[in-house]
Amino acid sequence: MKRIFCGLSCGLVMVVCCAVFLLSVGTVAAHAHAASEAACVRAGDFASHGIALGQAAGEEQLSSAFGKMLYDDVLSRWGIPLTKYTFQKDVTVYTLQKTGQVAEIVLEKDAATARDGIRYGATSYYIQHVFGKSQRENVGGDACFVYRGEDSMRLIATVDHDNGSLTALRLTLLPLTEDEADAWAEAHPEAMGDVLTTELLKGGAAIDTSALPEAPAPKLEGLTN
Repeated sequence: MKRIFCGLSCGLVMVVCCAVFLLSVGTVAAHAHAASEAACVRAGDFASHGIALGQAAGEEQLSSAFGKMLYDDVLSRWGIPLTKYTFQKDVTVYTLQKTGQVAEIVLEKDAATARDGIRYGATSYYIQHVFGKSQRENVGGDACFVYRGEDSMRLIATVDHDNGSLTALRLTLLPLTEDEADAWAEAHPEAMGDVLTTELLKGGAAIDTSALPEAPAPKLEGLTN
């Protein structure tokens, strides 16, 4: 009887140990899956204050989302005609002149906030904890983590060169390089236009004459017989 009882006890202990082991493995796997699900960019990361990249939005709608607008301007980047809206509290929005679609949202200083507690001063570790692992890239002289979404959308987290803390968030669907600009223009002909004419008509462009040769100074010469 004692042997049978011992055998049953040992068997029960083994069953319990196996159950605990499987439960632990399952829990670790669940946490790993949850972590992998969390550490990646989502569709909602390419929007701020209810304004998403690619949507058509006018001045009134943008002001309702971001607050008082300080001024607007027209310009071009890589030959793409844009309207720039500057708001209080370090927010800048660029829209495509031709279509009115939001092309870029720049959130600086205290405005640099996103989901899961991402905000100005967040560490590089926490940025990658939320959006995923990424190598630092040089974008226009800034140290950045670049996260790519659908339709060429990108979330760019600009960080301090020294301590790696977050200084700005930039949501953009615009090209970042000349090669990208060529491909972008081919893919979005509806957004392109005669930039110089458009800006001159709006009074927003100045002709750069610094590269032109200087005209020779006039000389006065007497008449000869």
